[in-house]
Amino acid sequence: MVESLEIDPFNSGHMLYGTGATMYGTNNLTAWDTNGVANIGVAAVGIEETAVQDLISPPAGTAHLISAIADVGGYTHNDLTIPSVMDSNPVFTTGTSLDYAELDPSFIVRVGTGGTNGVNIGFSSDGGQTWTPAANQPSGASGGTVAAAADGSRALWSSGAGVFFSPDQGATWTASAGAPAGASVRSDRVNPLKFYAFANGVFYISLDGGVTFNTTAATNLPPAGASAQFKATPGHEGDIWLAGGSTTTVYGIWHSLDGGNSFFKLWNVEAASTIGFGAPARFHRYPALYSSAEVWGVWGIYRSDDAGFTWKRINDNLHQYALTNQTITGDSRIYGRVYLGTNGRGIIYGDPVSDDSRH
Repeated sequence: MVESLEIDPFNSGHMLYGTGATMYGTNNLTAWDTNGVANIGVAAVGIEETAVQDLISPPAGTAHLISAIADVGGYTHNDLTIPSVMDSNPVFTTGTSLDYAELDPSFIVRVGTGGTNGVNIGFSSDGGQTWTPAANQPSGASGGTVAAAADGSRALWSSGAGVFFSPDQGATWTASAGAPAGASVRSDRVNPLKFYAFANGVFYISLDGGVTFNTTAATNLPPAGASAQFKATPGHEGDIWLAGGSTTTVYGIWHSLDGGNSFFKLWNVEAASTIGFGAPARFHRYPALYSSAEVWGVWGIYRSDDAGFTWKRINDNLHQYALTNQTITGDSRIYGRVYLGTNGRGIIYGDPVSDDSRH
């Protein structure tokens, strides 16, 4: 997948080449002239070409950010200023989803495709610093979405193979009843026995730790075929936000205060593709909301400090970052810091400038 290879015309030892994963290079290319070894490594410091699938920002631990990324698995970002080491044990070809336990954020679970020895799920008990592959996994399970119970007591995994739960970090798995294979799954961030699922315009709730799911009475949500994502709010049981829609149906952001039994659509957001949470603003208790959305006819990256009543655009026309429709999260410990997942430009993060009007 080498797209281009160039030798610096002013320095014969400096060579760069680009691939679909990243840019590589060496500063001692001329070592080859004397049968030596040219030391080739990643040369893309500050530049990414990755397609980001999911992002989390745990409220405690060394890493403020952990990612799931297409083609290169994902990373635990202990330092945002330097390249990170790919998460391993297992290594994924593509990371698709990850989650932490809200009440025990050292517990993290991630899933993907093309895992080491066919294992497509890994667990961490130290905030993503080290990982352990599951001893078992459901037959055919690969990719999809994963959710950790609020207290880390179990994990729920949904893929094309079905929806399954494990109470013992992947030693055993049991099929959930009631939610369709491939449904998006999330955990309540307060109640360890509550899980949620969404598929084809139907919202589901489990009150028994993912053993069984039942449909809720929610209506007027994005229908079958429409893109949508949802998340449960930290610190607020039954509080759920959903973003999505399609070009032929309703767009926007919906909010539920009763565990998904009913949703109301925000009147001030015309369209949205992502939703995420971050540390609350000063003198606020409710988490800040972040979204890649259209508000009053202008598409951009937005933050709301008042539970969606008002939205502030935090990018500008010169900083739009191409496709930002896959994932977004605020930093759970630093107010105003936002992490964007892009398709082809890697992870973008920003902090408020002094007037708090732009990232």
